[in-house]
Amino acid sequence: MFAPPDDTRRWARLWKEPEFALAQLILWLFVALTSLQVIMRYVFNAPLTWPEELTQILLVWMTFIAAVGLSRKGLHIRVEFVEELMGRRGRHAVELVFNLLTLVFLAFLAVGGWEMYQQLQFERTPALRININIVYAVVPLSAAAMFITHLVQLVGNFAGILRGAPDGP
Repeated sequence: MFAPPDDTRRWARLWKEPEFALAQLILWLFVALTSLQVIMRYVFNAPLTWPEELTQILLVWMTFIAAVGLSRKGLHIRVEFVEELMGRRGRHAVELVFNLLTLVFLAFLAVGGWEMYQQLQFERTPALRININIVYAVVPLSAAAMFITHLVQLVGNFAGILRGAPDGP
């Protein structure tokens, strides 16, 4: 009845949404490592120490990478009730304020993340013995990517207000 999904569309989607593709890959790795740990612990009674640490690192990276994609698509959680009551200019104005506040937050996050990255450059994780700043590198990187995304959206908000889009739903 239904046509199978076209493989070219899947590949095109990977190129259009690389953040979500990478986050999904990390999620699959997370599930595999967690399953390995459960099997080793409860079936063989020989728990491993490194999968728990690696899954924690992967969870942090997956969260921040997916946040970049959510920012790009404008899917972060927010109250849309007020926006729905306004016309187009009002929506652009609300989004402009939202993007300005988000840019301020992301600037602090990027600077703080960079400082944390530099402070932890000689620390190592307990089980894997990798530099812990690798774990925290995703914070300033994702904050910078989201900053650029919201800056582009802010320019679009200004353009929407200046164009004088007619008010209406």
